[in-house]
Amino acid sequence: MARDEYAYVLEYLPYGLAGSKDRRPSAIILTDSLGLLLVALKKEAKPLEVGMKVYIGENKREEVHHIIERISPEKLNENGFMVLHEKLHEKVMENEKQYIEIINKIGPVNVRLHALSLIPGMGKKMVQKVVEERGKKPFESYQEMEDRLGASYNAAKSIEDRIIEEMENKDKYRIFT
Repeated sequence: MARDEYAYVLEYLPYGLAGSKDRRPSAIILTDSLGLLLVALKKEAKPLEVGMKVYIGENKREEVHHIIERISPEKLNENGFMVLHEKLHEKVMENEKQYIEIINKIGPVNVRLHALSLIPGMGKKMVQKVVEERGKKPFESYQEMEDRLGASYNAAKSIEDRIIEEMENKDKYRIFT
């Protein structure tokens, strides 16, 4: 798996993460591969703005000194959590083909559990309908998926919710991260 080159600032922490003994400027960022990281910032770096894109690759970095640790969404404040949802929505919408392809190909985890049932809003009947519909013709977009499954299903929102659950390590299975 390729390493992330860029990430988006969800929270700028001028005095570090609350409850931490380390008081240096830091930030919570969302990587392109949907990882949440706490990063230490360079002393000479200007304060970061929420939503700002920062370089985290192997070459010379302007703002980020080093990655401290991977964190879960519970560490975010309310504003950070809102920005996370906004950025996730952007990512899920701009990578629609990738996520639809996953929905089209995903199969059972074991004899009792289909991976689709891990996605919020996918009960047993919905999983059966998805498998049946994609067997007829693979889905090509969120809108087509919603049209074929019923108006009450919001594919993009369900994928976003599942990504949050995976970030929170709610279970051992991973679909999107």
